[in-house]
Amino acid sequence: MVIRAARREAIAQAARDLNHEAVVKSVIEVQIADVENADVLFVGTWVQGFILFAVRPAGADLWAPALPPLKGKPVGAFCTYAIHPRGSLRILGGMLAARGANVVGERAFHRFRPGAGAAPFVQRVLQSAGRAPA
Repeated sequence: MVIRAARREAIAQAARDLNHEAVVKSVIEVQIADVENADVLFVGTWVQGFILFAVRPAGADLWAPALPPLKGKPVGAFCTYAIHPRGSLRILGGMLAARGANVVGERAFHRFRPGAGAAPFVQRVLQSAGRAPA
């Protein structure tokens, strides 16, 4: 649990380092007002499944449909994996797009390196969303 929290915090801190306000919430806590007030969303989960098959974003088939409508909101999708993420980002991105998201970036993070790559990922997503200098 600490590693997952560290990933979310690393992404939030990378946004703060670029002078953006960042709030970390569990997807089950997200309300319509949160989506409407955000310029950019970062949504992620861990990867579950077997090494060679049935690899997918954990629980996303339950929580993604329960998200408020994302109405074209720019989203950075991410997942945390142990062995290999396989198609998890494609699946997660599709689920978020089905809720109306404009997925502008995707990134898989290894679970034992929670902060590695968070800053460049956030920078690319913010640039793609028109929220950061090039």
